[in-house]
Amino acid sequence: MSLDFDKLTKLNEGKTKVIYTNPEDPKTVYMRFKDDITAGDGVKHDVIEGKALVDWQTNRDIFEYLNRCGVRTHYVATPAEKVALVKKLDFKINLEVVSRRVAAGSIVHWGKIEQGTYFDPVITQFHYKDDPLHDPMLDEGYVDYIIRTKMGSEYQQMRDINAEVFVHLEKAFAAFKIQLIDMKLEYGLIDGAVYLIDEITGGSFRLWPYAKDKPNFKQANVLSELNPEGRLDKDTYRMGEGADKVLAKFVEIANVTGRFKEIKNVEC
Repeated sequence: MSLDFDKLTKLNEGKTKVIYTNPEDPKTVYMRFKDDITAGDGVKHDVIEGKALVDWQTNRDIFEYLNRCGVRTHYVATPAEKVALVKKLDFKINLEVVSRRVAAGSIVHWGKIEQGTYFDPVITQFHYKDDPLHDPMLDEGYVDYIIRTKMGSEYQQMRDINAEVFVHLEKAFAAFKIQLIDMKLEYGLIDGAVYLIDEITGGSFRLWPYAKDKPNFKQANVLSELNPEGRLDKDTYRMGEGADKVLAKFVEIANVTGRFKEIKNVEC
């Protein structure tokens, strides 16, 4: 399918994507991927040629997998390279919802938790999406209070969907001897219901390969069972690696997610 974006109306442009109207269907929009990559709340910014194509492939494969698993997502189809057709939002919820299986990244510093600590069940936290404020985390107790007393069912739905998606993707990556460490997702309302939206790409999660064929995850800390030095995620960029290496890691992710359709022994 050929799309002339010069003739379409741009609705919004973010760090890594541009949203355009779909004149043939007002209930859907086009999400076009960019080669841009950012870190540090947008302070670090580069353009990596080829990243948009790789992100598009990863996003397509993951959302198609989640749709097969019955998750309520905005993803509809892939009409062209670097483009996803998605349901138009009534309202975007300005939160990042983070689920963690293994302690890594910021939680090690602010939470004073040892890297490699294993969370069972997965823990989920809400962050207000605001770069200048560094995406501050909402107090978990207050979120529970909103759910209980303020008719905040959307928070519970986001928490539940995030944990569900985490387990689906954890099982899928495990089929390729890779551990999903943590991930951040976003949500919106469509026809009054909470939907998983935005993108799921190499910038959405941490992935560490297994260090052993059969890692033992029945212990408090699983760092010895994993290979964080072989990470397949945006931490490579955060740590200052060059564009070629960053893109190579994202290509590895796309190669794995491209095989999700082959998975036969993982039940959604």
